[in-house]
Amino acid sequence: MRRFFLKLLRRRRLDRDLQTELAFHREMAAVGANPIPLGNAAVIREQAFDLWRFNFIEDLWRDLVYAARGLRRSPALVLTALVSLGLGIGVNTALFSLGVGFLLSQPSVRDPGSVVAVRVAGNSNLPEKVIRFIQSSGLFEDVAGEDPEAFANYNDGSQTSRVFAVFATKNYFTALGVPMLYGRGFAAGDPDEVTVVSNGFWRKRLSGDPAAIGRTINLDGRLCTVVGILPEGHRTLVGFGFSPDVYLPAYLEGASLAMYARLKPGVSLAEARAGLLTVAKRMDESMPERSKYARGVSVSHIGGSARLREQTEMLAVGLFFALLLAVAGLVLSIACVNVASLLLARASARRRELAIRLALGAGRGRLMQQFLAESLLLSLLGAGFGLALAQITATLLAAVELPLPLPLRFRAAPDWRVAIYAALLTAFAVFACGLLPAWQSLRESIATDLHREGRMRLRRTLVAAQIAVSVVVLATGFLFLRNLMEGAALSPGFDLRRTVRADVYLPPSGFSDPQKKTAYISRALDELAAVPGIERVAAARLIPFTDNTSYGSPITFADNHQMVQAFFKWNAVTPEFFQAMGIPIRQGRTFSDADAGGKTVIVNTTFVRRYLGGRQPIGTVFLWGAQGKTPYRIVGVAEGTKTMTIGEEQQPQLYEPLAQIVDDRLRIQFVMRSAIPPALQLNAVRGVLHGIEPMAGAQVETMFSSIGLAFVPSQVGAALLGSMGLLGLALAMTGLYGVMAYSVARRTREIGVRIALGATRGDISRMVLRESAGLTVGGCAAGLAIALFVTRPLAMFLAPGLKPADPLSFAAVALVMLLTGLSAAVGPVRRAITVDPNAALRED
Repeated sequence: MRRFFLKLLRRRRLDRDLQTELAFHREMAAVGANPIPLGNAAVIREQAFDLWRFNFIEDLWRDLVYAARGLRRSPALVLTALVSLGLGIGVNTALFSLGVGFLLSQPSVRDPGSVVAVRVAGNSNLPEKVIRFIQSSGLFEDVAGEDPEAFANYNDGSQTSRVFAVFATKNYFTALGVPMLYGRGFAAGDPDEVTVVSNGFWRKRLSGDPAAIGRTINLDGRLCTVVGILPEGHRTLVGFGFSPDVYLPAYLEGASLAMYARLKPGVSLAEARAGLLTVAKRMDESMPERSKYARGVSVSHIGGSARLREQTEMLAVGLFFALLLAVAGLVLSIACVNVASLLLARASARRRELAIRLALGAGRGRLMQQFLAESLLLSLLGAGFGLALAQITATLLAAVELPLPLPLRFRAAPDWRVAIYAALLTAFAVFACGLLPAWQSLRESIATDLHREGRMRLRRTLVAAQIAVSVVVLATGFLFLRNLMEGAALSPGFDLRRTVRADVYLPPSGFSDPQKKTAYISRALDELAAVPGIERVAAARLIPFTDNTSYGSPITFADNHQMVQAFFKWNAVTPEFFQAMGIPIRQGRTFSDADAGGKTVIVNTTFVRRYLGGRQPIGTVFLWGAQGKTPYRIVGVAEGTKTMTIGEEQQPQLYEPLAQIVDDRLRIQFVMRSAIPPALQLNAVRGVLHGIEPMAGAQVETMFSSIGLAFVPSQVGAALLGSMGLLGLALAMTGLYGVMAYSVARRTREIGVRIALGATRGDISRMVLRESAGLTVGGCAAGLAIALFVTRPLAMFLAPGLKPADPLSFAAVALVMLLTGLSAAVGPVRRAITVDPNAALRED
């Protein structure tokens, strides 16, 4: 093998040695009375070379060079193939890269495979004392905790804004090995007034200055020193593109943190789980006030598919990405059919060359390789263009800020999975574009003229298939466009047009006492109500579509002690909430100040229908709460609302008075009903809230703007699938135009004869249009039949009442395809009616 590779590197020297040796044998064969014929020296030389080289690689190289020379004379074909395959491969690669980055990314930590998520008592978030107990047990190499669902108020000296924050233990960065762009993470001896900022916060708020390390910034009314700046593209433990702005030490007593640990070398998940169960039992003995840590013990990997299995609510997002990839794959197949049709037309122009090669003894396998070399060259060029396009697309999408209540960002970083996927797409394009033209051309062998009509039928079949696939892609895009329109027409159950929402996060330093928070809410309600044009003002624990809290627990009715397992959405509101939101009270009344002495609730109509079992709701008492022993009395029944998505089924809901809830939650939301357009009230509301507490971050917007989360799936689906549908339509139109133009060129003599015999321009136009209409209608019919079946799995993404086999969407697709077929035939029709009969009849 060593000699073999040395021969590859010494080709010229070996060639000279072979020439010398052949000359020597020629001289020796000529010596004597009876000369020995040496044979064909060129054949002997080629046979010797065959022992020295990789024949397949060298033949492939020659074929690529020959293909490049041939394609250089067909710039239109190369440009069409480059754009078609580039768009097809680029769209597929960009979506795959985004899907991998969003769903299967690994966190930016040292050795992510050894980092695990830890749960005890069935909870993902636990008090810091539990984390310290498990850390001191020595079971893991290190243990850290974080609270990713937090906020902080950033004051730049002139205004305060809310930023997304993570509160973490001080060993968080060292235990996990998080890389830094500048500075460092928290240290054990650091005060609580330190922070690590994200790359985006550093660039946007701190001007991207490396000297920001050591500066102090105002967070929650405290001057915090910036000790570290995270690198661009940092990926968190939460995953799914979660990108908070700042990290702060978890300094509040009683903070609940998600627990992560690093496995010791050689310790498996099963061993760690068994050890954790033993530690949890010791906690039950030492902390009898809880005594249930040993229940629901789990240790699981984070990142990649493991995280996706844990976060089952993200499976719908994974299915949506799979749908996008499937549709993008159809677009690539349309592009490949387009290029295959062009190569088939090119092969027909080379039939004389192929006939000569076959007649001279060229093997069919060798010619097949030469055809595939052209396809390989075009596919590689298209893949290069597509990868560049994918990177640009992914970068643009990564800059899009989604209207979500969490800081989620699309991030796409090329890795080995993306590279393999791009290579597979390229290989698919090579065979999809080149195999059929090569097979058809070789099947015709020397008698090419006998199969010219067969070649034309094959091109028509390819175009019909292209149209069919385009119909499927377009039907999917139209379906999501209809879904967006239907969703926008749905009512969320409250007033969107006349309401303003304010989301306030109070600084912990001044509002750790619940009484101070209550006083702030009372003052804010009074001052907001005094704003001109504000009719009603209310405060709430949460506003639909911005947050939600669910409970699944048994309730026991006081009249007959019947127990029912109830699942419902929960909220705590002030008495004027229902009037301010425009939610009708169907029975009973809203809350009042007189309810402060007892536990009262308002439920929605779905709660009554599902759980009350025919009871009269007003006055019904049930036991719920701590140990299920607290009595609650229903005083009103409200109409139900949507909570997180516009297309969801109405869920049971339960409201409590905000005054009877005592907790340390620093986030409070206000809703105001306005007599004038809500957009005109935004500055006044901001001014009032800033005047009450300058260090509180307040996000103020119209209610219509704040529920953007509800329309994100439909908007993303309509935008992406609609774009791919238009791309497929353009490719199909190109293919149809190519076939019609070739058909007119092939029938030039026939058209000349028809015109000479008296055919009018209308006759010629109808002849060409009939052919185009036949291909379009046939492909469209096949595509609609296929779409009836392949769109069925989309039902889970659609608004209520909208079916996958939506007649309006299918009718729109059919109309668009017919117009496309007509447009593609315009050029060939114009060429056909301008044929000169004299010139046509003189053609060979």
